[in-house]
Amino acid sequence: MVEKRLNKRVNPPDGSVVINQLEGKVLGKIVDVSAGGFLLAGREKFCSGMIFQLNLVIAMKSKISLSVGAECIWSDPQASGLTFGGFQIIDISDGDRDKLNTAINKLDH
Repeated sequence: MVEKRLNKRVNPPDGSVVINQLEGKVLGKIVDVSAGGFLLAGREKFCSGMIFQLNLVIAMKSKISLSVGAECIWSDPQASGLTFGGFQIIDISDGDRDKLNTAINKLDH
């Protein structure tokens, strides 16, 4: 199968989560992350078209926290109550983009 994604995806360490900034609640666990978005697994409700202001917390040796605006591009609710969703990053500061790219490069090695 030919990979068609523009950005390299990596799997962050356990404990990497996404927090909804408006509610202060964990939206879900980061399954994989790239410079353009992330795959989320969570029990909170989200569906295609929803836009969130989020903190991505990547549990590396020193936790990395990034503030992003993200849109849910697709969601797949499971019978177990878990929902998987693909999110596209639509707003991120230059500094947080640099931190994200650095984390991705470290996790890729």
